[in-house]
Amino acid sequence: MRALSVVIDPKLNRPRRVDYRHLGAEELGSIYESLLELVPRFDPAANSFELRTLAGNERKTTGSYYTPSSLIDCLLDSALDPVIDDAVKSGATREEQEAALLRLTVCDPACGSGHFLVAAARRIAKRLAAVRTDSPEPSAEATRTALRDVIGRCIYGVDLNPMAVELAKVSLWIESLEPGKPLGFLDSHIKHGNGLVGTTPKLLAEGLPDDAFKVIESDDKKWVAALKKRNKAEREAWKARRAGIHQEELFGSATALASSNAKLARAAAGITAAPNDTLEHVHGQRDAYVALTQDPDSDYVRERELADAWCAAFVWEKTQQAAPPPLTLEGLLSLRKDGWQKLPEGTRDAVARLRDEYRFFHWHLEFPEVFSVPEDTDPSAAAVDERTRWGGGFSCVLGNPPWERVKLQEQEFFATRSEEIATAQNKAARERLIKALATSEEPAKQRLLADFARAKRQAEGVSHLLRDSGRFPLAGRGDVNTYAVFAEAASLGIAPHGRFGLVLPTGIATDATTAPFFSDLVRSARLASFLDFENEAFLLSRAVDHRVRFCLLTVAGRKERVREASFAFGTRYMEDLPSRRFAMPPEEILLVNPNTGTLPVFRSRRDAEITLGIYRRVPVLIREGDPEGNPWGLSFMTMFHMSNDSHLFRTQEQLVAAGWTLNGNVFEREGQRYLPLYEAKMLHHFDHRLGTYEGQTEAQANMGTLPRVTPEQHDDPEFVPMPRYWVPEFDVFTGKQDRKGNPVKEPGVASRLAEKGWHRGWLMGWRDIARSTDTRTTMATVLPPYGIGHTYPLMFPEDAPSAAFLQACLSSFAFDYAIRQKIVGTHLTYGYIYQLPVPSLSALEKQQLDVTWFTSRVAELVYTSYDMADFARDLGDSGPAFRWDKARRDLLRAELEAAFFHLYRLNAEEVEHVMDTFPVIRREDEATHGTYRTKNLILDIYDRMAEAQRTGTAYQTVLDPPPGQGPRHPA
Repeated sequence: MRALSVVIDPKLNRPRRVDYRHLGAEELGSIYESLLELVPRFDPAANSFELRTLAGNERKTTGSYYTPSSLIDCLLDSALDPVIDDAVKSGATREEQEAALLRLTVCDPACGSGHFLVAAARRIAKRLAAVRTDSPEPSAEATRTALRDVIGRCIYGVDLNPMAVELAKVSLWIESLEPGKPLGFLDSHIKHGNGLVGTTPKLLAEGLPDDAFKVIESDDKKWVAALKKRNKAEREAWKARRAGIHQEELFGSATALASSNAKLARAAAGITAAPNDTLEHVHGQRDAYVALTQDPDSDYVRERELADAWCAAFVWEKTQQAAPPPLTLEGLLSLRKDGWQKLPEGTRDAVARLRDEYRFFHWHLEFPEVFSVPEDTDPSAAAVDERTRWGGGFSCVLGNPPWERVKLQEQEFFATRSEEIATAQNKAARERLIKALATSEEPAKQRLLADFARAKRQAEGVSHLLRDSGRFPLAGRGDVNTYAVFAEAASLGIAPHGRFGLVLPTGIATDATTAPFFSDLVRSARLASFLDFENEAFLLSRAVDHRVRFCLLTVAGRKERVREASFAFGTRYMEDLPSRRFAMPPEEILLVNPNTGTLPVFRSRRDAEITLGIYRRVPVLIREGDPEGNPWGLSFMTMFHMSNDSHLFRTQEQLVAAGWTLNGNVFEREGQRYLPLYEAKMLHHFDHRLGTYEGQTEAQANMGTLPRVTPEQHDDPEFVPMPRYWVPEFDVFTGKQDRKGNPVKEPGVASRLAEKGWHRGWLMGWRDIARSTDTRTTMATVLPPYGIGHTYPLMFPEDAPSAAFLQACLSSFAFDYAIRQKIVGTHLTYGYIYQLPVPSLSALEKQQLDVTWFTSRVAELVYTSYDMADFARDLGDSGPAFRWDKARRDLLRAELEAAFFHLYRLNAEEVEHVMDTFPVIRREDEATHGTYRTKNLILDIYDRMAEAQRTGTAYQTVLDPPPGQGPRHPA
């Protein structure tokens, strides 16, 4: 008792009483978060017990974080307040308004300790008390009474962690205490389960899909294939039997399903609405709920077992020795018709075991008073969501769901079980230690391996259900992250005029994997609010990395249309939020990202205005789905994957030892060649000789940054950078080798480039690794036709002039500024590149320019090395290489920059703003020149071009001699 009631104050080093009187949901949330970090440990030698924080654990195994009240309140403003307002407006009298407020339903699908639920209950209760008392500031007593009513009738929650479920109830009980009355009955509203793993009336009606049969950990591949074949045959037979018979749906008629749901809804609503002023009343609610959910003959148990069996079929052990055998469609049909008696012995127990293991949760069965399943002839069927075949839904869904990959993370699994494995030096070392468990004779290690196999199978099973059950067609893709499927679950779980508000990573709106989901919100005009934050000031949590970006996402129901959504980006402090917010209609999101519908991440209102203006005037590079959407005729590829293709790579030491001779940076032997493998960090704007591996040790090379090529080396047209690896020339071709490891061209197999129809003596690409905070984000250049690593994707224009113009465009500040309004992560993928604004060649005429104006400047910038002679020839330049003159190169690039600012039709004030968004360039210039020289030079030339346009005269270059006639090396 002393340990519970007294703690030692660490600052004063003396006892202090624990203040239980003021313990609330906020404190419980903090406690819950702290407990999740701790792992119990017993030391038999010392006969002692302790709670320890283990490396790699720290809440990651549950993905749970306590959400600060400031973020919750902000989310309630956009997600809950409109729902409350609509409820009050719907009633003409106080009685009608009160009833409407008590009909509201609010759910947190991953409720943790109930912080969101308590905050929502408080807000509804205050409005309810205000309506009852006809006062905007009701008394504390009136609010407390209202709070008890709201918590008992309006609040719902689900969590996978049983401790969280109990803490959520405690939080709600603390809030709803009313003198002389018992604690309310919450078991029917606050439930233990996995809100992501379950089925819907639509999925049940469509039968067991063949995709249920896929191999997961420990399954027999051949047996899975046989089961899939059997299920497919059973589906075809079932379809033939029911052809023309509308009522014969998979698991009985629609009428039977609707009837069961209606009975469950009435029973559940009756339990919620029953009197609860005395302990006897609360016990009566409990007894009625137990009878409803545990009676083997009840509608709930019968429907739940059928839904459980459907889910269990996905994760059943699929081996020939499995007992009982896995369920297929005929087994489920038999269960619906005759119950368990005609199924193999043990089938019911197996389904129950899998239910407990995966915590299947079927929303229309667990909360039937919220989700209706009407008959087709029922007038209310018109409000049914065709994606689920249920009607209704929650008035509001709120929460901060877990952000975690479903795939089992080995380090996190072993963090609480084996520190040796968890802290292994790298992934390969960890895998060796795991394999060693299989050969160990120690029972503890054998049990550990068995636990790991079970956990891995369970994780794969959950992933299988999320991706292949059809429950989450938009977010259940690839390497699934729980936050994305929770967002889709919330979207499916709200009423037609409801709202959901979630705390999520910003990637929900910007990443390629979540693009289908977010695009659906944008195209249906349901996006209500998107407030983006940076965790630099640890606004979310100190347990979350300061570089993480997260958002408060609010979305309206499917019958709502939001004309203008509210946005804010890059906010660090809540007090800055009002000044950063601005409104934008959904069509403007589609203007900027027409292919994916993902969200740009404007740093300010001004950035939004400038960027939207650019996209109104300038087309995107490639508009998917449009026959005329690829005016440049571009195609793309990556050549060598640095890991997957590493068996093809050779080092200088290996080639020299095998008798190859280095000529420049190409190895030759008996008419064959090994070509250098260029990596992204060797390349820069208009420069394929940025860095070299020459003189680098393996350890130095692994550290990342390469030694820069000096100005003197750049001015040597014969100087070539040294790569880390070389690849066979024709393996820019196939990769076949003889027994001695020599490259062998396979007859009839075209090279990697020939397969793209590319036969020119140059390539063009861009750096994949890119960040909006780097010195420059987009770095593109042309380069020799050698091996190229996958972090430098390639694009193939129709001809060299197009390539020169595109390189100049992709290297411009205007283009770079546009990508900085979109990129959140570190990879400049095809999805980004396709949707970036690139002026068309027809736009040149308006600026009194032609393609040669650009190509002459690009040729001087690129053709400083003889290995770029083919590119120069394709541009019509047959002279020797140009000198590397830094001052002249600055002027050439400044003219290109100014020209593109005009092509993007930015005014002088906008150009200044764009240039000021490159702070690293500014700092470097000021350190070297004492002023922002790059900006000043570009603005001066921009003004000269503007004056030429105003007067109708040709722009006079600042270069002497003119571009294309610069100093060259001797022939």
